[in-house]
Amino acid sequence: MILWILGIATLVAFLFVILSPLESLTWWADKGEAEVRDGFEILPAPTPSELEPESYLVYLSGVGVLGGDALSRRELGWLDSVTEAMPETTVIADVFPYAVDNRGLLQRATVWLWGRLDRMRRRTKINPLPMLINLRNISKVLVSADPRYGPTQSIGLAQEIWRSLQRHGYRPGSGLPVTLVGFSGGAQMALGSGWFLAGLGIPVSLISIGGIYGDDPGLDRMEHVWNLGGSRDRLRHLGTVVFPGRWVTAPLSTWGRARREGRVSSAVIGPMRHDGARAYFGRSVTVGDGRSYADVTRDAVVEIVREGRLPAA
Repeated sequence: MILWILGIATLVAFLFVILSPLESLTWWADKGEAEVRDGFEILPAPTPSELEPESYLVYLSGVGVLGGDALSRRELGWLDSVTEAMPETTVIADVFPYAVDNRGLLQRATVWLWGRLDRMRRRTKINPLPMLINLRNISKVLVSADPRYGPTQSIGLAQEIWRSLQRHGYRPGSGLPVTLVGFSGGAQMALGSGWFLAGLGIPVSLISIGGIYGDDPGLDRMEHVWNLGGSRDRLRHLGTVVFPGRWVTAPLSTWGRARREGRVSSAVIGPMRHDGARAYFGRSVTVGDGRSYADVTRDAVVEIVREGRLPAA
């Protein structure tokens, strides 16, 4: 029985990888090209607030997420703490990174499948079937990193981030800095979309939290890339293994160029794992000074956004 389930899961995963470029290509053919041909959409300006923010932070979740409106409780709690710690920064977390049109998996005709898989993973961690959610989103990360199909995926995501920024008060042409915070596969999605956001005149930086990404062209337009990792997070090293452009044998890649120009900084911020209660957003485990892992991650992000530097070791 277990072998049968694994076989079906493997087949579905293979289909995800093969068919995943079709979503962004179909979107581009149907309406994407028309939407962005004359520039990204400018939305009506919202009612101005009394105090304009100094910067914006856009959070892009990892591959286990179902939608921009379906973040985990750990992530929501962490984002609330970031908002409280940086009242001068507008924090945004309503964009689904693994879609060109911001439609979450629970907003599709296949909602019955994703909803059931989500309920299954909430009940037990033994059943491997819910991993199909992760596999579906991983396939989008691979599309984003593929120079053949990545641009259509990335331009759609960039437009959704642009719309979200405007909904939250960003004024086109203001030049206010935007920090993309990508967790896990969200870091690759941030890089891909960052290329187009920077083309709008937005100063864009990336904070990668356990991020997995390749030598995306977006690296050329990033003001800075800040890599935050946990010493027990092995998955974060996948990017340096899977993508040849991240190897030391590729000094002329966008990654190699960004490093030579001093636009990449990395730090191990604690003994975090990649996911779960002992990961970057966990509150049940503390470090020596009494802060939870979530607090440590928050403080690192706050220092980067405010001071433009990594936290002291």
